[in-house]
Amino acid sequence: MDKPLLDSFSEYVDLLLDAICAVDEDSRIIYISNGAHRVFGYPAEELIGKRMLDLLHPEDHDKTQQSIDSVMQDKHVLDFENRYIRKDGQVVHLLWSTSWSDKHKMRLGVARDITRIKAAEEMQNSLIAISDTAHRTNGIKQICQQILFHLDSHISIATFGVEVSPINDSKWHTIFESVGGCMHMLKNEVKLRIASDNQIALEKIDDKLMLLVPLVFDEESHGIIGLALMEQDYSLNENDRALLTFTALQVATAIERHQRFERLQHLALYDALTGLPNRELFQDRVQRSLLRAKREQNHFALMYMDLDKFKEANDTYGHAAGDQLLKEAARRISDCVRETDTVVRFGGDEFVVLLDTVENRKGALGVAEKIRLSLSEPYEWQEHEIELSVSIGIALFPEQGEQITQLIAAADEAMYKAKKRGKNCIR
Repeated sequence: MDKPLLDSFSEYVDLLLDAICAVDEDSRIIYISNGAHRVFGYPAEELIGKRMLDLLHPEDHDKTQQSIDSVMQDKHVLDFENRYIRKDGQVVHLLWSTSWSDKHKMRLGVARDITRIKAAEEMQNSLIAISDTAHRTNGIKQICQQILFHLDSHISIATFGVEVSPINDSKWHTIFESVGGCMHMLKNEVKLRIASDNQIALEKIDDKLMLLVPLVFDEESHGIIGLALMEQDYSLNENDRALLTFTALQVATAIERHQRFERLQHLALYDALTGLPNRELFQDRVQRSLLRAKREQNHFALMYMDLDKFKEANDTYGHAAGDQLLKEAARRISDCVRETDTVVRFGGDEFVVLLDTVENRKGALGVAEKIRLSLSEPYEWQEHEIELSVSIGIALFPEQGEQITQLIAAADEAMYKAKKRGKNCIR
């Protein structure tokens, strides 16, 4: 090829956006096109004489050396990917097609910058992984931990936290914080502003740069994600904004799903009116007490109680008053027992108390008397003073039976005997 034609060819090559380079057996650059400036950040003249391996990302050294060995044997390698460190310190992903010339003892390669393509692939993989995590993982903390891992590959995060504010509740609840914590730095007015603006914000708080992301579900914000960043000169770009918006939606959906499950679970195990455990949960609690009492050879007691004069009050003042009386009675009974005991609404105006451990009959009678006196105090309803009392039947394990059904039947029978004796008493 004559020199004018060679010069013309070189001009055409320099118009290419890809980098075309030739290296000797020691990987030293003997020719490189002007596209190298766009790809590597160095002017072409600065790269002549440098070893390509010196520009390589350290983690890709071994696989690149294997590719070089393959080129030397097979004479060419297509679509090989590796990473280099640009002059400005940024990492560039390259796709290489290379060949080896025995005649000229050099490798000729074409490098295409695929950094944006790799970033898009990583973003897509992260979005899929975050969505999969939010839908497959049980427990909000586990979801947050895994999402933090996926986010950290795109944004350098120092600490990560999630807080929620239930509807009609001004109190914020931290449901997750990574080591170090960041949510304590946020004042309520900041959280409320982010939640009401419904926009991602980048703010300096206590000398930390923080990304604040509203948790939006059904077009309403129910919380906030806080990310304290490692980089203090970080600027929010559109890719990160899209990633954070998607992440917040997945976290918000998972939280709402978790809260809905907890509500359903609560409805299945607790009385809707009084909030007390229901029969199903009672069966589990009393079964545990039974097994423990048999194992440790001690006592527990069941108290079956029925509110006296409740029907008359309900008929006189209405169902709203009756509901309020039941809720107040449930509260008073609960105040008379220990946290380890269980108060159950069995239905209507009937309650059962499981005294988890009692020393003897006298101990059970003492608690029953405390409940009787408390329930006998007047109740207030819309300027009316309502008087109720209670009839209580007690059964002890193992004196009145060694099976749950026996104990409940014995306590129920004792309660009816108390009713027949004139009510407002303990049997």
